[in-house]
Amino acid sequence: MLLLTKVTNRTLLVTGILLCAVAAWFSIGYHHPDEHFQIWEFANYKLGHIPAIDLPWEFHAKERPGVQVFLAYSTILAAQKLGIENPFLQVFITRLICGLAAVWVFWSWSFWLERDLKQPDIARWLRIGLLFFCFMPYLNVRFTSENTSALCFFGGMLLLVRAIGQQKNNFSWNLVLAGFLLGLSFFFRYQIAFAGIGLGAWLLTQNRLRWSVWTALIMGVLVAVCVGLATSFWLYGEWVFAPYNYYYHNIVLGKAAEFGVEPLWWYLTEMPIALIPPLGLALWALFFVGLWKKPMHPLTWCLVPYVLAHSFMAHKEVRFMFPMVLPFFFLVVSGWAFFQAKFEVKNWMHKAFAFCLWLNLVPLIFTIFAPACKMAAYSKFLWDWESEHPNSTIYFVKKAPRKHYPLDMPFYESPRQRQLDWYTDPIYKNDTTALKSGDLMLFTEVLNPQPAPPPGYSLNRVFAMYPDWTLQFNINDWQSRTRVWAIYRLEKR
Repeated sequence: MLLLTKVTNRTLLVTGILLCAVAAWFSIGYHHPDEHFQIWEFANYKLGHIPAIDLPWEFHAKERPGVQVFLAYSTILAAQKLGIENPFLQVFITRLICGLAAVWVFWSWSFWLERDLKQPDIARWLRIGLLFFCFMPYLNVRFTSENTSALCFFGGMLLLVRAIGQQKNNFSWNLVLAGFLLGLSFFFRYQIAFAGIGLGAWLLTQNRLRWSVWTALIMGVLVAVCVGLATSFWLYGEWVFAPYNYYYHNIVLGKAAEFGVEPLWWYLTEMPIALIPPLGLALWALFFVGLWKKPMHPLTWCLVPYVLAHSFMAHKEVRFMFPMVLPFFFLVVSGWAFFQAKFEVKNWMHKAFAFCLWLNLVPLIFTIFAPACKMAAYSKFLWDWESEHPNSTIYFVKKAPRKHYPLDMPFYESPRQRQLDWYTDPIYKNDTTALKSGDLMLFTEVLNPQPAPPPGYSLNRVFAMYPDWTLQFNINDWQSRTRVWAIYRLEKR
């Protein structure tokens, strides 16, 4: 803990950037299926690689915004112009850009908030939390609607509060840019509008802005609306107002509730667990202290309506709170500043905090280096295999026919690689004459010991996410809930 208080800001910044770069490289796949299937597969459709019928229902309901899909589509085309055909490298580019943008936004906010915190060492803990808390590098690089929306919103808000704080109460292009970013954040994720309502209320009640300022902001917002509508037209091929479609299907028709309904207080009980105890419990307590001490701060005005609105929604997920990490950590360190000023910090508290910081390294390392999605790791292996073994064949081994393969992510599939079924149930006939040495078999069931090979062949394992020794332990039957797959190469006897 003493080291963190002595290290320079430059070292913190460089380390934060490096962690984001590493996380962007290793954190392949998605945190939630929406991150892939409603962005990259939509872009895959616009590239003409898959038919619209293969897309999820949200596309046919015309409820998803087109801005992020357009960015994904543009990234793919730009990468292809540079000779980058590997989809994993194409997605890596967006993760890296998101990570660098997150570092810039959070770093800039931390220096601006020093005037509120009034103590440089407290502001340092804000930077440490935003860049080095166990899941932050992982979240910062996610090309998700939650992350891109938050980056645009708080990037625009920073430009706005800077202009207000510097008493530049006149028209400026920075204010136009602020309005554009704030408006664009809505077309990444509609729910950020609740934070926007809080920001608008703060501006109206706590500040007297000239009409020239409002004019600049509204100009930027109108440009963002045009971009949002234009990209939706590009995506769906007709003029639609996707936010209304989203509201109609998910709220009026109750489609969102089909994915689960949680009680009003769900976030109060779930977030301390998501923050990983014991440090998470302390952060949660300090957050409420900070909320009590900073009720009039603009970040508080953004966070409170956002959380309340999501609490009244039937369907809740922890990821819905990810856009509020900046207000959360600001209020946490504000609570810590009050606690330090009001009470004596005992030696055992320092030791407990130091222990939690060391404990934080375990999930930090795991989230940085582990794939975000296990299926993506298998897809990456198959893509790399095809690059080294052109026109290869992969058999997906399973008991009975399914509608889809286990790796149903067309964006990551090589068009030159053949993917076929292979059944373990004897009532389904397999074409053994088509087999040849070098073919791959992907077993989607836990088979221990090694599965029996087809007649006349042997199996040589070439890839598995889990080493053999981990499969010797099946505490609480974790293997039945985990994709414990393995890929084998067929070799002629």
